[in-house]
Amino acid sequence: MPVARIAGAAKTTFQHAGERRQAGSPFSNTPAWITCGGRKAILIRCYIAAVDRGSLGMRGDRGLRIGIPRALMFYRYYPFLKGFLEGYGCSVQPSPPTNLEILGEGTDICVDDVCVAVKVLFGHVSRLAHEVDAILIPRLVSVEKRGYDTFTCPKLIAAPDMIRYSFPHLPAPLEFIVDISSAPWWWGCIRLVRRLNLPLRKMAGAYLSAAREQDKYEGLLRDGLLPADALSKMYNGNGFARPSYLLHRDVTVAVVGHPYLLGDPIVNKRLIYWLDACGARVLGSTLLSEDELDKEEPFLPPLSWSYERELLAAASYFMKRDDVDGLIYLTSFGCGPDSLVTEIVRRELKPVGDQVLMEMVLDEHSAESGVRTRVEAFVDMLRHRKKVRSYAGRAG
Repeated sequence: MPVARIAGAAKTTFQHAGERRQAGSPFSNTPAWITCGGRKAILIRCYIAAVDRGSLGMRGDRGLRIGIPRALMFYRYYPFLKGFLEGYGCSVQPSPPTNLEILGEGTDICVDDVCVAVKVLFGHVSRLAHEVDAILIPRLVSVEKRGYDTFTCPKLIAAPDMIRYSFPHLPAPLEFIVDISSAPWWWGCIRLVRRLNLPLRKMAGAYLSAAREQDKYEGLLRDGLLPADALSKMYNGNGFARPSYLLHRDVTVAVVGHPYLLGDPIVNKRLIYWLDACGARVLGSTLLSEDELDKEEPFLPPLSWSYERELLAAASYFMKRDDVDGLIYLTSFGCGPDSLVTEIVRRELKPVGDQVLMEMVLDEHSAESGVRTRVEAFVDMLRHRKKVRSYAGRAG
């Protein structure tokens, strides 16, 4: 399958910071700033961190601090990347969980016309800028081979480019490139090792260790844990309490969405918490294995977007389960592929039972109170429908 074309980098606006160049100021030698519709102060802070640290020489020293932003594909591949880098003795530092300040920073720096998930990525990169030696950004071009062209969303393909041109005062981000259409998965590991000037002879051991970590993580997802809870169980040890949303209850709601939407409570406005608080059992689309998703393919139209194909297959799977009362299809505003798949789910997929579909579109302006109100009404409606049918069955 041919390599998908890399989407263009985010557009930039040049702004000269001449007012900050007074004598004796740390900004006296600062180059012209590149801002992306946002706060110059954030970029200045990042620039100071880069100057204090000096330019990064990729020598592969033991203890090299590599930051991984807690956004986008963090919730899918972080265990693998962490295990691989630690296999070489690097120190891996994830950014902290998303909060309103990080979301605000990302929104201020990033352009307006992208989805909230990309804005969260910008905020996490800004937060890591003064704490690590290098920031790792995956470039996911193609993640599977099929009988037709496949690729991922443009924002995943162009993520390193957007960061490179939006934070020009920082060293270029490390890239973990995945393009299954032209090279196997491990080729991205070789590229990363060579960029870090690390010995290739150690790669086999680091790769196997990383694969074990990824298998462990995916096993937790298959058990029903959502991405944030699966990561917490992996790295918090015995202090992890099994979430109550896994308990069998009178109402079961399936939530279909990208891992970075299901796993970030700031982005999804604590959707899972409110479902749990309403007494609903929650099934996330991340619990489905590749085999379960592939079984739905004969019933679905072919899609070139790999991750959207997974969501479409997950929605089809849950609509055939008798124990699922309702389905929430979670998307972010401004996501082109998701907008198309949402229409396919609404128009083409027919539930086998009486499942009810609710679409929920989120962005940085969404209010948690609005999500809570919709969830409460949705669960109450599902519970009422079950009671009415129960009475009708007994009367008949």
